[in-house]
Amino acid sequence: MTDATHRTSFWVVYATASLVALLVAARLFPVAIPILNLDIRMSRDAAIATARGIAARLHLAPDEARAVARFAHDGTTQNYIELEGGGRPAFAALTRGDRYSPYWWEVRLFTPGAVDETLVRLKPDGTPAGFAHRIAETDVRAPERNALDSTVARTIAEAKARDDWGVDLSRYRFLEAAQHTQTTGRIDHRFTYEQPGPVGDARIRLTLDVAGDELTGVVPFVHVPESFGRRFESLRSANVLIATLASLSAGVLYGVGGCIIALLWLARGNWLVWRPAVGAGLVVGALLAAGSLAASGDAWFAAGTTETVATFWTRQGVTALLIAVAGGLAYALVFMTAESLTRRAFPDHPQLWRLWSREAASTPQVAGRTLGGYLFVPIELALVAAFYYATNRWLGWWQPSEVMTDPNILGSAIPALTPIAVSLQAGFMEECVFRAIPLSLGALIGARYGRRGAGIAIAVVVQALVFGGAHATYPGFPAYSRPVELFVPSILWALIYLRFGLLPTILLHATFDLVLFSIPLFLVDAPGAWVQQALVIAAASVPLAIVALRRWQAGRWHALPSSLRNGAWRPAAPAVVAEVASALAAGRFSAAFQRGLPALGVLGFAAWAFFAPFTTDVAPMTLDRDGAIGAADAALAAEGVALGPEWHRFAVVRLATDDASQWTWHKFVWREAGPDAYRRLVGTMLAPPVWEVRYVRLDGDVVERAEEWRLAITNDGRVRAMTHALPESRAGARLSRAAARTLAENALTLRFGIDAATLRLVAADEQQLPSRTDWSFTFGDPGTVVGDGGEARYVVAVGGDAVTGAGRYVHVPETWT
Repeated sequence: MTDATHRTSFWVVYATASLVALLVAARLFPVAIPILNLDIRMSRDAAIATARGIAARLHLAPDEARAVARFAHDGTTQNYIELEGGGRPAFAALTRGDRYSPYWWEVRLFTPGAVDETLVRLKPDGTPAGFAHRIAETDVRAPERNALDSTVARTIAEAKARDDWGVDLSRYRFLEAAQHTQTTGRIDHRFTYEQPGPVGDARIRLTLDVAGDELTGVVPFVHVPESFGRRFESLRSANVLIATLASLSAGVLYGVGGCIIALLWLARGNWLVWRPAVGAGLVVGALLAAGSLAASGDAWFAAGTTETVATFWTRQGVTALLIAVAGGLAYALVFMTAESLTRRAFPDHPQLWRLWSREAASTPQVAGRTLGGYLFVPIELALVAAFYYATNRWLGWWQPSEVMTDPNILGSAIPALTPIAVSLQAGFMEECVFRAIPLSLGALIGARYGRRGAGIAIAVVVQALVFGGAHATYPGFPAYSRPVELFVPSILWALIYLRFGLLPTILLHATFDLVLFSIPLFLVDAPGAWVQQALVIAAASVPLAIVALRRWQAGRWHALPSSLRNGAWRPAAPAVVAEVASALAAGRFSAAFQRGLPALGVLGFAAWAFFAPFTTDVAPMTLDRDGAIGAADAALAAEGVALGPEWHRFAVVRLATDDASQWTWHKFVWREAGPDAYRRLVGTMLAPPVWEVRYVRLDGDVVERAEEWRLAITNDGRVRAMTHALPESRAGARLSRAAARTLAENALTLRFGIDAATLRLVAADEQQLPSRTDWSFTFGDPGTVVGDGGEARYVVAVGGDAVTGAGRYVHVPETWT
């Protein structure tokens, strides 16, 4: 340390500045980062109990069904309203009103192994907000009321929504309908309603689902204009580009240059110290694994009901083991590289792995670094708050409003584990990757060419740019807001590392993250919350506690011995490697095995040539890319479509294995209808290898660029499928269902040569857009055998008064899947 840091006056000033910064951060945070105040009156357990009561009353789930809950929110709606639909005040007003709740409790009630399951949605105050009940496609509970017409089904839906769920349909107008006929003959309906008062250009909507004569869904949602989604993704693409370039730079400079080339160079000179690095890596990995296991209740939302309880927990356990071992070893590699490079580049720094030994931790040098790391956290919080206050207030920059109270956090068995583990991982890993490795390399490479100072200066700037860019994926506009925000802190952290080593930067980084990640734990008033808060405080206090313990053991403060600085460390002499080649080759078995290796190789090749199948059920693709694009161009010209030079053409070969759904269709037909039927259907109902040719525009209005063409070209140059995607805002006709169906049936004859009279209507979906009506029709072909329970189907899309797509697929029974 410098002489100044030895003085009491320095620490008085530093502590005072830290306290002032804490007060500034506390004052600025609520105004710098908009915070929503939600009236959350229901805990997770209360949400589950309420959902179970509703399910029992309406017979939506058996009493023994498993129940899991999470607190969710509609991020898409929030982004739209805050950016284009009235701003943050409008979104805050929406959360306080009763038109639509963008935050809700979601409770899943299910039985492993059963298809049926129910999701119950509750508002933060506990009011029922909707549900979705999935039932098997083969379920027929009232045969005499299995196939209701649209009018009767809608009457049932509206009555039950009003009586069972308290839905006030007088606030909505009817918008559109869809229906789907199951293989059992059961007709399912969906009715969509819309509130007249818009939210900007968005619309608050409600869907009512009916299966047979049973109401199976009441789902409120906000329809956000497609145009906003495209504009938002266009803005986000800049964030992603910055983050991708930063990650690529980090991978090349720090990964290849630091963790591979530098590691080999250090190993060659015996400069690596691996044991403590492996220990530290496994500790971080174990904490992350424990956190994932503790929070595995939330993983039930992603688990399929085909999964048994034993399978679920086995998968969770294996995942945790991989995180602990594989992740821990990966962290160890980075820790080992960073510490070894630091030891080589900065001889005045204390040796990292001995900082908490009795001889080191009881010194003012280590105590000062520890306390200094803590005291910088309020300063960093104040810097962040001041940055957002200034940019949001005067520059109009945007970050989404935050909800600091998150009742979902108590869903983990040990909620404190996740913020503790993630903070430690981020602090240790990122300081090694973004500070120690590049700054050490800058010092070493600069010294190699007699420009140590210049090398360090360049590394300081580069690490700040890369660190800020790597965090650009966080939502916020402009895209460069995060790199700008983190540039100055990165410079400060780099300077702290250069002078004092890794300890203070790891401490300040990890503690800073822990403060932010743990805020919800300290705002939730629930039984047991104090235990989790105590765990967080205890984890944050570990470094100070170790220093205090070592000081008590030593009985006095003493100066850090020079033997504990990096400059005192010396690599061990290379070990003498014994000649072992002859020993490995010795022995009767070994010699015989070596003599037999050529013969074993020949036998293996012969077995492969004799037994391996060299025939395929599907002809390989021989058409080249230019031929595919030429066939696609000709097909569009035949349709009267002339695309200008602003349209770009991209082509790629698609196989059935590229798409999970298509591959399922192929497997089903092969197994259930047999190989002969499979070969007959490849090329008709089942897609062979095709060229997918895509036509898009990459310049001009981002909303209009939603228009594109996709054509599937077979090996003989024929068009298997043609799809024309239109922007949602494109004007068009509003055809009736009958008129649109006539277009669809004509398309079946023109494109597939099939008579619609031989097919049965499976589904008819209506979509009311701002300036046109779109339809989608699905037809079943009972005359084509695809396997027991399956059905060959055709789907035709109509946009306005034009057919925009037509295709074929195989309906695979739910039970078979």
